[in-house]
Amino acid sequence: MITSIEEHRKILLVEGLTSNGMVEYESLAGRLRKVAPRSTVQLMDGEKILGYDHVLFAVLNALNARQRGKTVSGDLALEILVYTSAQRQIRRALSEIGLKPESRNLILVAVSDSVEELENIIREVGQIEGLRIDSSFLESWSEDKLDVVKRTFEISDSELEAIRIADTSKMYIAEKLVIERMAILSVNV
Repeated sequence: MITSIEEHRKILLVEGLTSNGMVEYESLAGRLRKVAPRSTVQLMDGEKILGYDHVLFAVLNALNARQRGKTVSGDLALEILVYTSAQRQIRRALSEIGLKPESRNLILVAVSDSVEELENIIREVGQIEGLRIDSSFLESWSEDKLDVVKRTFEISDSELEAIRIADTSKMYIAEKLVIERMAILSVNV
């Protein structure tokens, strides 16, 4: 998905990627940065991401923090990781949602001034053996995923139930709670 972030004059790419486990993630990141040298590229573990809104709000918070000069790190890619994880500590953010050798569902986030560079990234991903664009896991929910998200973002059952409205899924509420945590982080930085 490519979308415009008008207030920052940026273009955002968010894609789910599925790996067969044979892809070396450090070289992947370098390869993507090489085809889009003026873009910010971040790869994250997709199992702990609750959907496009989760990533969009993290990117907006990172861009806003940068604009205000109130960043946790000087690097926009790390700032996106920090906000996506709702963690102030870079080390903890990396531990929670950074890629690990066993990661199979990845989130690709790229922020750019150039649609052409974002298209270069998509083309490059298509040429990498063992990796394919597949965002279906982003919008799929299961009790197992909910459990992982609750542990990662420290959401209790009582918190989840306290704000749950009839006919509203637990995953929807969890996503709103994670976005709330990101907003709190942006105020406290």
